[in-house]
Amino acid sequence: MNPYFIALSVMVITIVPGAAFAETVMDKDLFAPGAQFDSTPLDEAQQEDQDLADIWTYSIIIVAGVIIARIVLQIVKKRMSRST
Repeated sequence: MNPYFIALSVMVITIVPGAAFAETVMDKDLFAPGAQFDSTPLDEAQQEDQDLADIWTYSIIIVAGVIIARIVLQIVKKRMSRST
């Protein structure tokens, strides 16, 4: 089995579900549906700050995932070379 495929599989299994469900916000009160939409909207500067914070969060997650994948790949590569 190709070590790149293994690293890609590990990265997809760990990162994709986290990125897909990271922004999920649930209502706490069952009798007030849509309560999260009652908050006042952010002004333009606050929205830009929020977008920038989101970009940094995703960037850190991606870099951490790549570092972990590289470490795993090196470990698998060493074990495969020892077994040969």
